[in-house]
This record gives sequence, structure tokens and C-alpha cells, in this order.
Amino acid sequence: MKSFLRENPAIAFGLGLPLLLVVLCLLLSWLPSLLVAPPHYDVLYATEYYNYPNGIHISVVNQKVQVFYQGKAKKIRPPRLWRYDHKTGGVKEISFVLPPSLLSTEKKPSPEDVVKITPIDVPDLEGLTVDSTSVAPDGYEFKIGRNRYPKSLFGGLFYTSYYSQETVLTKNGRKIRLPNASGGYYNNNIHFIGWVISQ
Repeated sequence: MKSFLRENPAIAFGLGLPLLLVVLCLLLSWLPSLLVAPPHYDVLYATEYYNYPNGIHISVVNQKVQVFYQGKAKKIRPPRLWRYDHKTGGVKEISFVLPPSLLSTEKKPSPEDVVKITPIDVPDLEGLTVDSTSVAPDGYEFKIGRNRYPKSLFGGLFYTSYYSQETVLTKNGRKIRLPNASGGYYNNNIHFIGWVISQ
């Protein structure tokens, strides 16, 4: 085999170059995770978030998270809130209960109901100081983009691919995929809330 490769350097080069490129690409993809420090802050975000005029809204005012409902409706689809733990890499869902007063028995809400704002208590968010800027103090950025992936290897070769939303924390080439943020197709409706500065 060695003598064959020596006598046919073009074949040896043709076989070796793709392997070398694969190794080089792997090294380049691993370098940021080795050279860039991990995140220093937890991040809050929501999935299944629909910013309808009448619906649940999440905002940060004076570094405090506020969750409220505007209007009144028979059926409310609340978003799911998540907290990513930068120390463990895990994610915890933050649950909350909708006040009974939000459910209307009327077929059509009155003009007063349409503009009415009802605060929603979320105990796990109380006492948190949150920075809502897109870039954290440690330089990490919250990014949402399309992740193109084939349904199967065979499908990836012969058919069109599917798209999902990929949510990552990124800094200088290092990417950390956030759990529970991907998996839905186009309309997963991911909403960045902020970085937990202190609690």
C-alpha cells in the first residue's frame, strides 16, 4: 500500500487532503470553546411568546422583570419562561399562574377591558436584577437564527431540508446552544428577556 501511494502521489494527495481539511475544521470549531471563557451570567428567555395587543407581555423596567396581561379573553395561551444556569448549563422552567380575573364571561370585551392591564405575579422572578441589553457584561450575546437540518441523512441528500430556530449564546466564535429553545419550526417565537445580574 505504501509503495502504491509513493508511486501515485496524486492519489495520495487526493485521499489525504480531504482528511486534512476535516481535521482542520474540527480544530477550528473546538478552539473557541477552549480559548473563550464560559458565560458568567444566567439568561432569561421565553418560548411560545406571541406579542399580540391583547395578551401576555414581558418587559424589563428599572432592571426588574414585569409580566402583565393586557385586555381580556376567553382563551389565553401563556408563554413558557426559562432560566439558563451558566454554571451547570441546565435550564429551569419558571412557572406562573394566571389570575382568575383574566377569564372573561362576555362574548365581546368592553372598551375598558381591551386596555386593562393586569399584573401577573411570578415568584421566581422576584428580587432579580436583570440587564435587558442584548450583550451581557461578560461579552456574550443572545442570538436567534435559523438552523437548517435534514430530517434524515437520506432526506438531506435528495429532498429539501427543514428549518428550526436555533438560540445560542455567542462570543468570539464560541457558541452555546440553549436547551428548550429549539425544536419548533419557524414560529417557535423565542423572546429574549435579559441577563440575571444579581438576585
